[in-house]
Amino acid sequence: MSAAVGSPAALEHLRGELLLLNLRLHRQLLRWRASHHEDATPDELLGLYVSDRDVDVLLDSVYAAAAPQSEASARAPLATVGALLADSVARHRAREREELGAGTALPLRSVSERLGLDAFERDVLLLALAPEIDRRYERVFAYLSDDATCRQPTVALALDLLCDDLGERLRRRSAFGPGAPLLRLRALRLGEEPGGLLARTLCVDPRVAAEVIGGEPAEPLLDAVTTRVPGTHEPPPLVQAAEHLERLKERLGRDAAAPPVVIHGPDTELGERVAAHLATAAGREGILCVDGEALAREPARADVLACARREALLSGAALAVRAGEALAEPAATPTVEWLIRASDVVPRFLIAAPQVAATARGVLQLGLPELSATERGRLWGEALDGFADEDGLAELAHRFRLSSGQIRIAARRALERAAARAEPGRPTRAELYASCRECSTGTLGTLAPRAASIHDWDDLVLPPAVKSQLLGIERWVRFRPLVYDDWGFAHRAMLGRGLAVLFSGPSGTGKTMAAGILARSLGLELFKVDLATVVSKYIGETEKNLSRVFDAAERSSGVLLFDEADALFGKRSEIKDAHDRYANIEVSYLLQRMEAYDGVAILATNFRQNLDQAFARRLHVTVGFPFPQAGDRERIWRRLLAGDTPLAPDADLGLLSRRFSLAGGSIRNCALTAAFEAAAEHEPVGMRHLAQAIARELAKLDQPIVRRDFGPWYDAIRGDEPMAEASR
Repeated sequence: MSAAVGSPAALEHLRGELLLLNLRLHRQLLRWRASHHEDATPDELLGLYVSDRDVDVLLDSVYAAAAPQSEASARAPLATVGALLADSVARHRAREREELGAGTALPLRSVSERLGLDAFERDVLLLALAPEIDRRYERVFAYLSDDATCRQPTVALALDLLCDDLGERLRRRSAFGPGAPLLRLRALRLGEEPGGLLARTLCVDPRVAAEVIGGEPAEPLLDAVTTRVPGTHEPPPLVQAAEHLERLKERLGRDAAAPPVVIHGPDTELGERVAAHLATAAGREGILCVDGEALAREPARADVLACARREALLSGAALAVRAGEALAEPAATPTVEWLIRASDVVPRFLIAAPQVAATARGVLQLGLPELSATERGRLWGEALDGFADEDGLAELAHRFRLSSGQIRIAARRALERAAARAEPGRPTRAELYASCRECSTGTLGTLAPRAASIHDWDDLVLPPAVKSQLLGIERWVRFRPLVYDDWGFAHRAMLGRGLAVLFSGPSGTGKTMAAGILARSLGLELFKVDLATVVSKYIGETEKNLSRVFDAAERSSGVLLFDEADALFGKRSEIKDAHDRYANIEVSYLLQRMEAYDGVAILATNFRQNLDQAFARRLHVTVGFPFPQAGDRERIWRRLLAGDTPLAPDADLGLLSRRFSLAGGSIRNCALTAAFEAAAEHEPVGMRHLAQAIARELAKLDQPIVRRDFGPWYDAIRGDEPMAEASR
């Protein structure tokens, strides 16, 4: 029970309300008895199984419970009860005004005002609440309803008790309509009894009952859908639109009918903090925020929204909806319209991405910029509370474009990792980066699957000049903050600060492997764009899919890899029909999007000549992956068959490197195949196993199998039927 309900003044007020209810019930009881002849039999009083004496005793007992000092009793005549009721109403309302003037919290009055109920609706609420206070009311209601099974008050009983004439009864029927506060806000629920509106019972909602008489104010429908954000008088320190924010605060503070405010920007948690600050300035206690993603999955969506509206009113909070991708246009439109209609809650907020906000009409707008690297660094410092050095924070802030909420979660996870070590201490770079990757991938994984790498730079066998180019790309990313921010290139660069790289060369020369090593050395995730999910035969769909990929990649701080890039970034052709026109539009869109992209994008292709020439000036770095020469091939063989792999004395890897011109990917396939064959025979990997594996790889590549190359092992591969077919 809340403190307000337990205070003496609040309890006395509730007793006074119940006394008025008892007097009304008594008056109705006397009227009911006067309308029935004295010799009525049980058959004529259908459904009535509660005796007069039982009801008299009940009324006496509830009188005593509600108002011990009252002289009213069940045996008083109708005129006496009527006069006593009028006098009691006057005295109770006078005491009520005194208590309110003294600042006393009166729960029934407070709940009624917050829900916008008038005096009649407040009395109906108390009537429905009575059985929750004292179950003896159930038998009184059954008696007055001529039905011992009807333990709740009905609409007919409410009108009989609270209306003086037929005209008022007809007017007050509207209080039980779906658009009236009692039902619209789910304060009451109507039963499903047949026989029209008058026969339907009134049941108070448990949440409202708890607010009036105490108890746990639980609302199961909202538990998984809403969160509370406490109010604050201080504006979030990272908000750039301070002047606009002040004007908006002034508008919300003086306009009781202000329309909803759409707060749009890439950082939803920052938007929630701004909404909570605006709500506080308007006299509310923070915000009740509805999760749009969870709401979109909720089958009882209308009930959830009604309960959220009621909860905001009861708790004194402003109402907000955090729109996610599931509420993107046009699905967001009904939610925006609902916020506009929820005019009894002021202020109301929609926290959304810019594309959702652009569709909203009849609202106020507040745009929030993306956090700068400096601001992200400040947030990292607050979240880690001295557990990281300043240079490390700056690197984190530039490497990962996390929102304020993501930074808070990532910092907590990094601290938990550091505390769980055998020797607890400050989070290491690896622990911080792992936590950032967990919080930054977002929805990109559904558009472009992760391509995890276990390799490092030593595993990549390339000519020194090529490897130097790759290390230069790593340096570009690492020192981007210094060049762009400290040296001023951010003001000279026309578009994005991203890095577009082209890897070209024959299949199997290490392009994908190099991309994975580069991402791993930078502490970032590598995402390989799946062309099957991006390219569409429908006009305009490819651009939409790619836009989603680029947008998600910018939020995820990952490295994008477009394998077989010539399929997407092919040359624009001469326009011969509508299909050529739209194909050229796709390439033009990709050119613009690549140029504006702020992350790291790697295009890999086996056929550089097939790429559109307009990409040349938009690529920062072009790396050609040559076909490995004999020396490089031997190094690849030895790295693959090193360590714990048992080698037979006759395994001549140098000879294989000179005789068989295979790319690194093919050498990997051969080494793995030979290892499995040797393991099956419980032998070390020898030349026979290697020769058989090479022959199978050549057959797969549709290359000839020459006796001279295989020498004495040629007969060993002839027993393999597929190889024999290939040799012929």
